[in-house]
Amino acid sequence: MPVKKSGAMSLYLTFTFYKTDNTIQVKKNIGLLLLLVVMNCFTVLLAQTATEFNNQGLEKFKAKNYAAALLDFNKATALDAKNEKAFHNRGLVKYALKDFTGSISDHTKAIELNAAYSNAYNDRGMAYNRLNDFAAALLDFDKAIAIDPAYYQAYKNRASLNYAAKNEAAADKDYATCITLKPTDADGYVGRGSIKSNQNKYAEAIVFYDQAIALEPNLVIAVLNRGNAKFASKDVAGALADFLKVTTLQPNNANVYFNLGVIYTGKNKSAEAIAAFKKYNSFLPNEWPGYKNMADVFYQQLAKYDSSEFYYNKAWQLNKKDKDIIERLAYSMLNQKKIPDAVAMFKNQIAFLPQDPWGYYNLGAALSVGKQPEESIKNLDMALDKRMVELPFWETDKNLNNVRMLGDFKNMLKKYFNKDILAKYPNLFGGF
Repeated sequence: MPVKKSGAMSLYLTFTFYKTDNTIQVKKNIGLLLLLVVMNCFTVLLAQTATEFNNQGLEKFKAKNYAAALLDFNKATALDAKNEKAFHNRGLVKYALKDFTGSISDHTKAIELNAAYSNAYNDRGMAYNRLNDFAAALLDFDKAIAIDPAYYQAYKNRASLNYAAKNEAAADKDYATCITLKPTDADGYVGRGSIKSNQNKYAEAIVFYDQAIALEPNLVIAVLNRGNAKFASKDVAGALADFLKVTTLQPNNANVYFNLGVIYTGKNKSAEAIAAFKKYNSFLPNEWPGYKNMADVFYQQLAKYDSSEFYYNKAWQLNKKDKDIIERLAYSMLNQKKIPDAVAMFKNQIAFLPQDPWGYYNLGAALSVGKQPEESIKNLDMALDKRMVELPFWETDKNLNNVRMLGDFKNMLKKYFNKDILAKYPNLFGGF
């Protein structure tokens, strides 16, 4: 008969006794019940453990401890292969670790588990973008927005993608939506301001940058871009104020020092311009424009040709295909009477631009200074043949003084200009 065990709280154990050949056998009906209970408990334990690992991973991810977070998400996905959040979160970690292919794989798994997972589409789009698969990225941002029409980050990402692709109309529309969704977030205003600047609509751009700065007064990109827009619209004082503010907000922003150098050059503040360009190249030592612009100040404003030669040469070492660098480097040498060096550099100019008459003219001028009249006139003739016909320049260039009195020089010019034209430039032949 059934026996109730004394002290049992909730579990009843049922035993059946019977004899067979004087041997008591016990039929344990409780066995199957216990097995089912253990299996159910184990299932609950699995789910809890996967969730726990996922949550631990999130905390480590937020702390930027990506390697440790990855281990936790690995455990979570191993314990629960249907946990779309764990796969999505592991995709975020892999993105942070620059494993973009792995990130895409995990986000794809999350989407397979939940086809309406808008975050997974958005974040997979970001990974595709980093792999330069812009078409796939755009499709994912589109899908994220289709699932969640109020998904601010997806609009922002799609706007950035379209902006980079020069699809400015689509980008502007998305940035406008960003402003509608989050009117207190500055990024939408900055995006629209950048588009207006690209379209040379500087007044409109400045309005958007003003709105961004009103929301975030120390937002460097907005202050810098507003300075650029002000400079482009001839508000030099306003641009200078913005650029100086950037140096305070972000002292290691290289580009702002270049911009300051340009403004100071325009104001003939040579010392300030040189200091700004030096600062720019201290951050970006392989950027030739800083050296070139600094050399221009030494050459054009200070007539310090040894310094201009030094910085033009640094620029030329980085960029040997800029005519102005080659030409001004050579004239810096010529103005120091380094005639063989100048001649060699002007020959480089001709080799680089064989159809440009200025290389031949410059070489002829250098050879004139070097008192090689025959070679000088030969190259000057080639310059004229290639239509270097700015006679006011010929008349005032002191580098031609050693040849302009020569008969061959006069005969050369008479081949290209009639007597009436030449008469308008009395000093072309030294006043003769």
